[in-house]
Amino acid sequence: MIDTKNNKIPVVWSISGSDSCGGTGIQSDLKTYHDFGACGCSVITAITAQNSFAAGYSVATERKSVVAQINALDSDMPADVIKVGILPNLDIVETVVKYFDDYQGYVVYDLELEASGEHLLAEAGDLLRSSLLPRVDLLVVNVEEAAALTDAAITTFEEMEAAAASLMASGTRSVLVTGAKFGDNGQRYDYWAEGTETIWVTVEGAPGVNNRGGGCVLSAAIAAALSQGHSFKEALSLAKAYVTQGIRGAKSIGSGPGAVAHLGLPTQDGDKPHLSGQRPA
Repeated sequence: MIDTKNNKIPVVWSISGSDSCGGTGIQSDLKTYHDFGACGCSVITAITAQNSFAAGYSVATERKSVVAQINALDSDMPADVIKVGILPNLDIVETVVKYFDDYQGYVVYDLELEASGEHLLAEAGDLLRSSLLPRVDLLVVNVEEAAALTDAAITTFEEMEAAAASLMASGTRSVLVTGAKFGDNGQRYDYWAEGTETIWVTVEGAPGVNNRGGGCVLSAAIAAALSQGHSFKEALSLAKAYVTQGIRGAKSIGSGPGAVAHLGLPTQDGDKPHLSGQRPA
């Protein structure tokens, strides 16, 4: 739990890529932190050209620029919590690993493989597994990413649990596997594991397609809620409700799916997820 004495405004960093249309990445994270009352800061690791229906050109930030951003923030606005997103190459993974050698705060790693996963794992997979993941307090992956990382299909609750256990074997403190859909009841399932403690999260699938950036928003909301002193279970519940509210209130602005809306802290009981220590029936 983060120390929030003396009414200190918590500081949350995002070490990730910039999304030109604002639906994911740094831009989305900063909107989320604002809604949770945290001061959001950014370390930009990549510049991407995106709109509502496609991600095009992307270029990694120079290593010296990433170092300069980290040093500037660390000397004046050190982070209570850091969320890590896109790490496009070995140089930047090395830079982040080196900083985490001395960083004592909470680290959330939203391991995004969609844009650069094959390249990242081929170039920096060994360092990521040996040095970065053991420093991560919460690893967030969707079911597709978990399957890719463990080289195993995830089609059942038992396989979801096995994937989380396999990922925790890398040394990361806890794992959240998200976005599973088993059967045709419309429900979505997430699974969190930390040692012997586990939480199953069940939400009703929100209608429509305006859910772009949902995973990014979820991990940012967890980071922001933790920075405000919430327990992990409270942070997870609040973050899931925030995403559900955002999907329900999202609108399509371009010609593609709309991004999750940032509408302040959730207020409706119907947006709250069901949390249980028992595997869903």
